[in-house]
Amino acid sequence: MIKVFFKALCALVVMPLLLLGQSAFAALNLQHYPDARMMFSAREKTSDYVLALGIYKKSEGDWLPERSRRLSGQLQRFTLELPAGHSAQAGFDFYRQQLQEFNRRELFSCQARACGASNSWANNHFKILQLYGLDQFQQLAVFEVSDDTASYYVTLYSVQRGNRRVYVQLDVLQADQNSAGSIAANPDTVIHLLETQGFYLYPDVVVDSDAGDAQLKVSDAHLQTLVAVLNRHPEWKLALVGHDYHGHQLATQQKVSLTYAEQLQQALLKAGIAANRLSVYGLGGLAPAGRGHLSARVEVVLLP
Repeated sequence: MIKVFFKALCALVVMPLLLLGQSAFAALNLQHYPDARMMFSAREKTSDYVLALGIYKKSEGDWLPERSRRLSGQLQRFTLELPAGHSAQAGFDFYRQQLQEFNRRELFSCQARACGASNSWANNHFKILQLYGLDQFQQLAVFEVSDDTASYYVTLYSVQRGNRRVYVQLDVLQADQNSAGSIAANPDTVIHLLETQGFYLYPDVVVDSDAGDAQLKVSDAHLQTLVAVLNRHPEWKLALVGHDYHGHQLATQQKVSLTYAEQLQQALLKAGIAANRLSVYGLGGLAPAGRGHLSARVEVVLLP
């Protein structure tokens, strides 16, 4: 009788956690790591969530991220312990691959000691002691996942402790306001994207002006990120490539898409970037791969 009561009590405790885990990922349709043990889960309304976009450093006695944004919204948090023998890299890749299926933008990422002290992430950011692990076995990334109606900010962190136990932390914030594209990426992350994949999708969107003409809306935040990237690598030269998928003939698409690239070029020139480091192209609708939900876009390509 005692055993039956104990099993029933455990079921009552575990069931809300399972339901919470299922409902929390309903919007993004993410799956949890197979056979992982749920250590903690929570769902709450927050008015002051710190979205860390840089590593933690001590400033005037407090540990603070180098770059951050404060957001409000519905926050869902999960802390999972992976099965024995599974690496922190495997846990990180499992969730990152799922996020690649969405319209997502990488805002910040780091690996191993480049993330700073694991202690800072465990105690100062997530405030979960189990996440205090070995600096060389940690990985973090922050993504913006968006559609026409909502913006989600996903912070993914994995770490291995000295006892070889591996934990994954996942924070998913559904922002109160659709702020898609308004948060600038860390310049280090943009540099990494250019070095590894050779291009970077410029976040600012193409909008219709009052005069009926489409134009690239160049925000200061994203522009300054790109300027910082170019200032750190004065030897780099970039191609600014416009794309347009409106219902025009190809020749018109190419002409219009070139104006998008030229608008970004002019903004960079005004910010002090030398003209010989920038070239512009308009492909119109000839490169549909990577279009996603966009009707127009500008890609920044690192030239050899």
